Amino acid sequence: MFIEPIGPAERQFGAVISGLHAGEIRSDATLALLNQALAQYAVVGIRQMPLEDDVQLVLAGRFGPIHQSILDASRRRLADRRLNDVGNIDVQGNVKDATARGYGDSNLLWHADLSFLARSARITLLSARVLPPEPPPTEYADMRAAWDALPAARQAELASLEVVHSVFVQRAKCGFTGFTDEERRAAPPVRHPLVRRHPVTGRRALYLSSSASHIANWPDDEGRALIDELTAHSTQPRFMLSYDWHADDLLIWDNSVTMHRATPFESSEHRRELRWTAVVETV
Repeated sequence: MFIEPIGPAERQFGAVISGLHAGEIRSDATLALLNQALAQYAVVGIRQMPLEDDVQLVLAGRFGPIHQSILDASRRRLADRRLNDVGNIDVQGNVKDATARGYGDSNLLWHADLSFLARSARITLLSARVLPPEPPPTEYADMRAAWDALPAARQAELASLEVVHSVFVQRAKCGFTGFTDEERRAAPPVRHPLVRRHPVTGRRALYLSSSASHIANWPDDEGRALIDELTAHSTQPRFMLSYDWHADDLLIWDNSVTMHRATPFESSEHRRELRWTAVVETV
């Protein structure tokens, strides 16, 4: 088993683990290895890691409490609320109309998972179950490097700010507004610090997402302008990583120091199916 950085080693952003087998994921040594790799590289792919749903949940549970979806059962293909379907398969299990738009389109926006909840996602696990012949990559932004690149005076101005996040703001950006009253009650707007410190490395990072609505206690237009400015800064090519999917990949990342987005994939012929599980913050 070995870890290979993706791209220039000095970036310390993104790595791939080879030679790790599914039977090893229950061990404390493997958990320690993954936690160490995530603290260092933030995005870690594991090659040749075919998983069943129950095994993915076991591994996710080793990291902490697992998020349960707030979506109504009628919108979900999977019965277990700890697992979400990512791809182009509808609730009946058929390939979606490639031109249809819906709830999942916000995955194409830069975001941190569950940033619209008080207990946002810390670790996400995404398992490739069925991939098309040319899988679309997933892109990441290193929010640690984006913070480090800001002048000290600018960092001082931002360090104490809080951002208001809302799932309804996020989904409206891609044209989805059809939430039930129960879903709306389950996800009221929340505040998160704009700048976070990683509990293991101590490094600071910007915390942004497409769910970011405005800056708390600022005029809305000024707050949105700042969010747009910092998002553009953080998603410059020098801070980005593109992850190329392979069959049976398991991709794990730390949402507290990254943003990510899916890249477009429209096909009425090829299935794309991944299983998403998120481990939420404990405080």
